[in-house]
Amino acid sequence: MSAPGGAPGAGGPDGPSPTRRSVLEGLAVAVVGGVAGFAWFSAVGPPSEDERDRLEDERDRLEDERDDLEDRREEEQERLEDLQDDGGPDRGSGRHG
Repeated sequence: MSAPGGAPGAGGPDGPSPTRRSVLEGLAVAVVGGVAGFAWFSAVGPPSEDERDRLEDERDRLEDERDDLEDRREEEQERLEDLQDDGGPDRGSGRHG
């Protein structure tokens, strides 16, 4: 009988001990995964500060355009409501003909 932790591969109370090859394979998988993760993060990760500033400027410009369009729509809606309240452009004067 061999004592726990004795000869390599002899095993112990938790099962067979890892071989050098399996440790190296696990390390290789971890390294490849780390490199792949870093490459993915570099390609898809957060934008640079310049890119964030550009995107923020573009968002602000689009919000300003949307606000301008909304203001024009509201003004046009009020104008149409005023025309309807007056009875239309040719009914308001009271004259026909």
